[in-house]
Parts: sequence; C-alpha cells; structure tokens
Amino acid sequence: MNHHEPGQQEPGTRETKPESFMRAMGHLRGLYGPANRRIATEPERHGHNPEDLKEARELDGIDIETDSEGHRYGVRRPSGA
Repeated sequence: MNHHEPGQQEPGTRETKPESFMRAMGHLRGLYGPANRRIATEPERHGHNPEDLKEARELDGIDIETDSEGHRYGVRRPSGA
C-alpha cells in the first residue's frame, strides 16, 4: 500500500543520478541565485561590478605596442590625451 502522493518516492528509496544532480543544482541556485545567462557567448544580463568598470577604464588608457621581434607590451597613454 502506498501512502504517498503520486510521483513521490517511498522513504528510504535511492535517488537516481539525474534526481541527485537536480537536487544539488537546486541547492546551489538557492545559495548563489539563478544563472545570469544560458549560453556562455550571451552577454551578461546584470549590471557590471564596480571593479569591472574600474578595470575597463584602466585598460582603456593603455595602448598595445609590438616590437620588431613580435613581442607585445602595453604602454600607458599620456594623461592629457
């Protein structure tokens, strides 16, 4: 005799691997929140972190130079430019 709702497991039955995985992902989503994008190439949906904006401003002030041997290096732009 089954005293549980349809689709509910009997106590003590083992979870299948997909059920275990989905339960773990549910816990992680509760801990970290939902994913910010579904595909890695998709742009992020949330606003940028202030540290990301600071880093982008710093990188905007650097020019990439290549020497005669093909080595690349960054050179800061003069602050007046």
